[in-house]
Amino acid sequence: MANISSANGKITLKGDWTQEAIDALEPVLDLWGFYGEYGIQGCYSDFDEEHLTAEFFGCGRWSFSGTLDSFEDWSRQWFKDNPKGPNGEPIHTTTEEQYDHLLKIMSEKNLIIEFDFEDVEEGCGVHIHEIGEFTSDDGSCISYETIDCEDIVPTWDDKAALNAAVDFFERFLSEVDRKKLRKWVKNNIIPTNIFEDIDDYEGIIECVGEYGQDPFIDFFLEFSPDTEEWEEFNGAYEDMWGCPVEENIDEGYDDEYFAHRYDDDEDDDDEDDEDEDVNDWDTEPNYPTEDIDSLDFTEKAFVLTGDFQNCDGDRKAVEELIVAKGGRCTGAVSGKTNYLVIGDFGSAGAKKVEKALEEKAKGKDIKIITEYDLFRFLQ
Repeated sequence: MANISSANGKITLKGDWTQEAIDALEPVLDLWGFYGEYGIQGCYSDFDEEHLTAEFFGCGRWSFSGTLDSFEDWSRQWFKDNPKGPNGEPIHTTTEEQYDHLLKIMSEKNLIIEFDFEDVEEGCGVHIHEIGEFTSDDGSCISYETIDCEDIVPTWDDKAALNAAVDFFERFLSEVDRKKLRKWVKNNIIPTNIFEDIDDYEGIIECVGEYGQDPFIDFFLEFSPDTEEWEEFNGAYEDMWGCPVEENIDEGYDDEYFAHRYDDDEDDDDEDDEDEDVNDWDTEPNYPTEDIDSLDFTEKAFVLTGDFQNCDGDRKAVEELIVAKGGRCTGAVSGKTNYLVIGDFGSAGAKKVEKALEEKAKGKDIKIITEYDLFRFLQ
């Protein structure tokens, strides 16, 4: 089942937007809500010649960002299908003539619709900040270009999210050393607010279990959960994976696996918490990477995911090397992505890989490559 992402930000009309142009935009913004599932779900204020910026919220499949370059195709298909509501009336009254009128005005006056937003996928998914622009060069279509996009890396600095995660696991233990449990959460669970937002066990198992080694196996080995709540959780786990947690333990675990991995005497003060390697995933999934004999950087769009060995693990430094070669980097995969680069040490975003495969299935020329291959051609 596809994850839904939520976007919040602002729309800014750049250029000489007259009231005529603003009036032409309004029905198109309404259209871009589509079925109420993906797209712009609403603006908090109206535009006029004195107010050319408005806050908005929207949603998308995997990412709101990834929907924006589909707005042109979706709009044309909407006019073709002319979908009706339960009462038989059209869901939207915006016409193709109104749409084309806006594009003509934008083309003639070189008008820009800028989006500046944060896009957050539910659960443990992508969180990015993106700035992009809609333009219409010749008035025949509208196109979206990402101007800047960066990953917002989650941390356990969000104390409410961390406490919610600790509370979640605490319910499975009749006797709790909360300090030890807190340290275990920080070292084994990717930072997320999912424990605040999702209350069902299956949803949490699905989201958390997608990242690195199964944390519930590690939790079972470390703490020996023993409450009725654990039995209920283990039942949900078995329904999903075909066996309870204790039967899903790999042979690689032994009695020394979890012995003395954490120093119970180590301070865990909230104000001075400086744990290193909080998420040190050391397994690498078998992602469908491709062998390449050459790599074209010029004007190509790259998305990086996972931990990188080069540049001391600083992905920002890797992005700078790509830009120096003439490429550009974004935080989310879309139909305009040319290369998805997977770091050498796992923890890659499975959703980014799935999105790349989805776009490839549509005929998009996206290559999934490794960090090793990237640096073969960066040197």
